Order: sequence, then structure tokens, then C-alpha cells
Amino acid sequence: MSRFAASLCFAGALLACAAGARAESLDQVRRGFAQMVYEDAGPDINREAPQPLLRAVVVLRVRLDAQDRWHAEVMRENDVEPGLTRKAIASVEHLPRAMEMSAAMAEQLHREGFVEVWLFQNDGRFALKTLALPQRRL
Repeated sequence: MSRFAASLCFAGALLACAAGARAESLDQVRRGFAQMVYEDAGPDINREAPQPLLRAVVVLRVRLDAQDRWHAEVMRENDVEPGLTRKAIASVEHLPRAMEMSAAMAEQLHREGFVEVWLFQNDGRFALKTLALPQRRL
């Protein structure tokens, strides 16, 4: 196993541990959320560096609803391929309840949420900007 691959495995293990911990900052929530999407979406996730010219970019505001479940609002969609926007929304709304977090953080997520970006490859797989590797060059 190369050093780079070993580093990625170690980083993934750390993220998995962090996702189970109590989130105290917006960055921790964003990373924990992204890790939940990656675990839930499985084969739909691109774990490699995104291609230079992406098929689509979808931007969603992610908030907690009244039942503390994740909810997505479209900020920028793909008008050419609306199915990819639906896929991004479904990857949010299919998730189980939110991770453990402070009451103040939960209130902030109910009120404001955070912005996440879905980076779609030509084959339909996606990466979230929070966890994506740097984009490949042409």
C-alpha cells in the first residue's frame, strides 16, 4: 500500500470516529454530515480526485427540520440534468437523524444550516466538496 493510500485510510478512520463524536463546531457538523452521506450513498460516491470538467455542480443549503432530520434547499441546480439535483437532495433526505451536537449548534442548524456542494462526475458518481480530494487538472 502506498503512503498516500495509507494516509487516506487513516484519514477515513479519523473521520468515522469524528462522525460518532458530539459535534461542537460547524466544521465538525459539516464533516460529520459529509461522512454520513458517503456511508449511506456507497457506490454513488466518487472517492478519487474529481475530473477536470465536472458533469454538474449542485449547491444545497442543508438544515435541520423540526424532527431533527436533514433537509436540503436548492441554491444552485443543474437545469440541463435535473435528475442530478434530485439525486443530491435524495442523498440528504435519505439520511437518518442528525448526529449528536450541542443545543446551540442544533439551533444554528435549524435557523441557518450550512452550504454543501455536490461535484458530479460524468458517470453520475459524486463527491461532496467538504471531503473531496483536489480536482484533477486537464
